[in-house]
Amino acid sequence: MTFKRTDNSTTSLITLNQRPTLWARRPLFLAVAMALTLSACSDNDDDSSNMDTDTGNTDMSIPTGRFAIAMNDGQSAGSVSVFSPDLATMSQTLATGANQGLSATSDGTLYQNADTAGSEGIRAINRAAYRADMDSFGANDRIIGSTAGKGLFALPAMGLLASCDITDDQADLKFFSTTAGEQAQAVSSINLPASCWDGFHSESEDKLYLALTNGTLAVIDDVSQLDLTGSVTLGEDAISRLITVIGDDGVQQSINFHGVSAENGTVLVSDIGSADSASDGALYVFSDDGTLDGEVTATPIAGPATLLGNPVDVVLLDGNAIVAEKSNDAILVFNGVSELSGDIAPSYQMAFTKPESIVSLGMNETIQDTSDIVSGDSVSRLLVSQNPGPQQDTGTGADNDNVGRIAVIEEPSVTGVADTGLAISVASVTGDPGQQSFRTLENIQLDSSGNGYVVFDITDGTTVTDKGILAINGAANRDNTDNNSNNYDRVIGGANSGLTSPKGIEVVGEQGALIISDTGSDSVAASLVVLSTNAGSDAMPMFTVMDTGDATIWDTDYDAANDRLYAAGTGGDVLVYDNFFAMGASATPTRSFRIAADGVTSNIHGIVHDEATDTVMATDVGDAASATDGSFYIIDTASTATGVVTPVATIAGPLSMLGNPVDIAFDGSSVYIAEKSNDRVLVYRNVSALQGTMDQAADESIAISKPESVALQLQ
Repeated sequence: MTFKRTDNSTTSLITLNQRPTLWARRPLFLAVAMALTLSACSDNDDDSSNMDTDTGNTDMSIPTGRFAIAMNDGQSAGSVSVFSPDLATMSQTLATGANQGLSATSDGTLYQNADTAGSEGIRAINRAAYRADMDSFGANDRIIGSTAGKGLFALPAMGLLASCDITDDQADLKFFSTTAGEQAQAVSSINLPASCWDGFHSESEDKLYLALTNGTLAVIDDVSQLDLTGSVTLGEDAISRLITVIGDDGVQQSINFHGVSAENGTVLVSDIGSADSASDGALYVFSDDGTLDGEVTATPIAGPATLLGNPVDVVLLDGNAIVAEKSNDAILVFNGVSELSGDIAPSYQMAFTKPESIVSLGMNETIQDTSDIVSGDSVSRLLVSQNPGPQQDTGTGADNDNVGRIAVIEEPSVTGVADTGLAISVASVTGDPGQQSFRTLENIQLDSSGNGYVVFDITDGTTVTDKGILAINGAANRDNTDNNSNNYDRVIGGANSGLTSPKGIEVVGEQGALIISDTGSDSVAASLVVLSTNAGSDAMPMFTVMDTGDATIWDTDYDAANDRLYAAGTGGDVLVYDNFFAMGASATPTRSFRIAADGVTSNIHGIVHDEATDTVMATDVGDAASATDGSFYIIDTASTATGVVTPVATIAGPLSMLGNPVDIAFDGSSVYIAEKSNDRVLVYRNVSALQGTMDQAADESIAISKPESVALQLQ
């Protein structure tokens, strides 16, 4: 098929691979390749009896992979059906309570828009592909904002979700933070010449394609160069190009664009024509090398044989079009769509009641957590949470500049690394001088997308009145800012969260979970509280582990390949939980090991397990009141270690400056130690070469006031 510009020049469409296997062609997200597709129209409900899921169909035109389809019949709150391992096999249905466009991100979160009265906003659904059949939106999930929207798509590198809003006076595209909560408002917006029903972000080409309901395709080139995080409203001049399909007579042929998807320079757009007609839908395919603009002529895929009436959403994968055909209650597939035109039958069709949106979820991708980095070359920044005691201003002044501060250290793997003053402030000071409350920080970790999760207390310096986890959008890329905005970030916690005295935090991306080490109180036992990465201000644990050995646990590190958790015990033991997530709340330490140091006070705080070498690196603060008795250990064969062990390497003594080494991070070569009592981050390079017991100065010593925790950012 070809299309022709009105200047009579002709451009050939790209010929795409017509294999029916539709997964994994283009890496669309950071860290993990996951295909992203989008949303569409209105109305929703789900009844599996109306769905053809004949898994005996061996037709090679059936797309393989994992897909989510939203149903919207206009009567029920909304649901999403997940199909796996192909589009003919429904695996589960989720009661999401939303009825509009879908989007997915590489951490396994499924986002869905909603415009039903009383249910507006974007739902973030944790690990949707792995939820039980008939599971409902709940405490492991969250709502972002309360704005009604249609189409939805993610800009993962920018930490944003774009929502097509057709409800207000100004047709616009609203941008929301991926980490925000229900109090959030749009962080920015773009005014458009007509309502946008859906859009698509081509990350590899840095383009936005917007399907406008006046039959125009809007294109924004170089979208990453736009200021979309400054609470701004951009005008129509943000649009780079506008494309309209006309006939040979010069009259506009495109009527009401709804779905759009792009792949390798090929763009697929659906046109529903009249929403009241079940027979006038069309698909258009364009080749876009960056110059496509203005009026073009094209031969659509349309006609009775196509079954296209209201094609409200589309997915383009491996050159094949997957279409949500709402008016005719079907999912349609057109293989090799760039070579097709006219009135042709779909390659495959499946009955589905009122499909509203479809998205590809990918298949069994691995998520690398930043606590499992294997190469120093992949690290670009070191984040350090600081935790000095806050001071009340009683009239003589108080220095609280480092309270609630996260120092940002660039290029930590290079020689001469130093604190240059870059920082994120999340102190959230409230109250009058002398009676102020502060947000003080404990452990910090980053997820694979660079979002931060930091444990905090609210305190006046004497009494803790609240606690929780602050989820910080793009923490690894925000600096020199005061970050206390509900529009970007959110608090995870609440009365039902199970948090009493939270300390360490471990992000487990593949499980969509946060493992919180809670040291408890005199009246509440210590525990490991496991919360959803998508939990909000009214969180409930996914499960809670009460067996923490003979003492409390300060921090943990999770081995995803073996479902094994290594825990730093304040009594001097390293506890090992095999089958941690498989066991859930009934998990108990399978074994434990401790350092051979008779008569020496041991208090393990920081811990990292290196899967590549099967070693545990741990820090020991010893006596918390001493600034000189800290240690750093390397223990080999950690997966089988038990009882009293002798470390491969031990660093301790006055030259080391180890007193209270409260946390540790590892980049595959170097260790970064938060040495709180001596106000340093200590860096030891090439630790795999260390042997024996030594009093050795760090290769790098970064002066930072009261470092509490360290985390590394993947490039």
